[in-house]
Amino acid sequence: MTITGTEVREAIQHRNRNLPEGEKVLGAGNPANFLKDFIRKRTCNENWPRRLKALRYTARQRYGNELVFEFVPYRDGDDQPFPDRYDPVPDMPVHTIETLSMKRVAKALGREDEPWLTQIIVNQRIAHTHLAIYSPLNVVDFDHLQMSVKTQPEIDALFLATISDDAGNDSRVLMTCEAKQFKERILEDQIREQVQKAFGFTETLEELYRIDAVLPTAVQVIQYDVAGVMKRGIYMVEFELVRRDEFLAQHAGDNLYRMPLNLASRAFYLLEPPVVGISSSRRANR
Repeated sequence: MTITGTEVREAIQHRNRNLPEGEKVLGAGNPANFLKDFIRKRTCNENWPRRLKALRYTARQRYGNELVFEFVPYRDGDDQPFPDRYDPVPDMPVHTIETLSMKRVAKALGREDEPWLTQIIVNQRIAHTHLAIYSPLNVVDFDHLQMSVKTQPEIDALFLATISDDAGNDSRVLMTCEAKQFKERILEDQIREQVQKAFGFTETLEELYRIDAVLPTAVQVIQYDVAGVMKRGIYMVEFELVRRDEFLAQHAGDNLYRMPLNLASRAFYLLEPPVVGISSSRRANR
């Protein structure tokens, strides 16, 4: 049920040797990203083999020891291999974010990639705005820590938050952020794996720097109906807080993929003036 990089590479090479004329040759140089490249596209359910759909089997990415992915049964209640559970919905909040504080040349040189999206989230304080206005949590402090944390899977951005409960008790929370460009999907198992990684690399911190919980989030460039006009902007999703003691007791190890991943809040952010790479894919001429 588990597929290695060697098997993926050999399968791609076999396909390329038996291609009908005119078909595109696939590269076999990076088999580790084979499943990720497949499931991040909106066509993944359409292109998943009919035999596997009939057997009600999907797949999940694996890491290390040359592993690439494994075949796993559908979750209870699923009727397709890769459900989109966290897509935008009508009538969610629409919030305008100013970009006058950005240099005009920066807005014109924007790119359609995750680092640029993450930079916008940080520099225009979209993550700060979301937690201040739309989160159910009482966030009292919030700071950006790092970008592009090279774990498996990679975490596009890390933030540090302090939340306070009704009794005035504070918890220190690490917020993970997964960035997805236009037409890419939010991958729920990737979000779970980021939570696990965040707990893992913070477990040895001294008491002064302890992390009590992880707050998983995702941002995605989408097109959304704003007052009858389709506009491109940033969709931000906040999932429910995961506390360390609860995670270790119920969701560590093989139980990770059974961890609930419930939405806590979501909103759409419109950038004004527009920013290339987010609001549009074309470079500005002015």
